[in-house]
Amino acid sequence: MAGVLVFVAVLAGCCAYVVGHAFVAPGGSFLRSATGGIILAGCVLVALFAPPLLAGAIASGGLDPALYRALWLVLVAFGLLLGMRAWRMRLRRGGLRGFTLDESPVSRAEAGLPLADSLEDALDVLGREKVTARDMPQLAGGLRRVGSRFFHQLPERSSEVYALVARHVPTAVAADVTGLLLEGAGRKR
Repeated sequence: MAGVLVFVAVLAGCCAYVVGHAFVAPGGSFLRSATGGIILAGCVLVALFAPPLLAGAIASGGLDPALYRALWLVLVAFGLLLGMRAWRMRLRRGGLRGFTLDESPVSRAEAGLPLADSLEDALDVLGREKVTARDMPQLAGGLRRVGSRFFHQLPERSSEVYALVARHVPTAVAADVTGLLLEGAGRKR
């Protein structure tokens, strides 16, 4: 009986994950359709009501009711936060009203730049996220910090830096990225 109870708690966590993912799903996602809404309603019902309904069976299952409740709540909270990709949420200007999840490529690039272990990794982040010229103002500070962190990895000549950058990012932004890296490294364009 304890195995069934743990399974239901894990199922509630999985349903909470689906509900959390629906918050950040793109507009064309299946979860944003009418059928997806029905599935989400079912997931909410399972996550909130299935484990407590089995609470009567806990006495015969050999599990402590408080431990079971704690397991259920932790799994539901963890599933919801994991589904919402809570690690990508940022507190923006304006206090709690500015607490948002931004899934745009420029925000993913902005979040990935500080995690880069080398200049090559930072350029891979930019190339993978396909940044554009209009993203440069938002990425400027991060690119300057990358330039100052990895100044020793930049080639001597500016043209060589440009060639390195152009291998990873579109040519439309390669000059801007090169300039910002050189500024961060303390070199003139």
